[in-house]
Amino acid sequence: MKVTNDIIYVGVNDHQTDLFEGQYAVPNGMAYNSYVIIDEKVAVVDTVDVKFTHEWLDNVGAALGGAKPDYLIIQHMEPDHSANIYNFMKIYPDTTIVGNAKTFTMIANFFRDMDLDEKKLEVKNGDTLTLGKHELQCLFAPMVHWPEVMLTYDAYEKVQLPHWCLRFALQWEDSRLQSCASASLPYQ
Repeated sequence: MKVTNDIIYVGVNDHQTDLFEGQYAVPNGMAYNSYVIIDEKVAVVDTVDVKFTHEWLDNVGAALGGAKPDYLIIQHMEPDHSANIYNFMKIYPDTTIVGNAKTFTMIANFFRDMDLDEKKLEVKNGDTLTLGKHELQCLFAPMVHWPEVMLTYDAYEKVQLPHWCLRFALQWEDSRLQSCASASLPYQ
């Protein structure tokens, strides 16, 4: 589903989970947000829960249309958002992972067999990643939920790619929206 001409929603909907964080009722399930940004360079933003590996990788592949991603931007390391980093890198081994220092510490702990020495770009708060016309600003939001949480703001589209920590209400799938992607509207 297109969010804009260049930003494609590739997330998945989880209709099996009925409790968010094991305590909040979500009768319509949840959506795990992930995006592909197509430009001179291509970025994938976030992965999804391991239960949806194949569906998500199929969505990513379809959005890429044969292109190879340059970057995988990790906004949050909780496993239901980051579980497929390793699987993604097996398919797209030349991709550079973008994250902050805490992100890379967590990746090293979660994926002990993964060597990222030549495949990581550590960003600092406020850094910009230029894909072409899309300039992505990395904004830290530590302890909104976990200590490594980061937002990605696309200055060209004037869109903050939703992350559930900051768009808590959007996590729950709404039958009128069919996914959280529709809620990613440009700021006014």
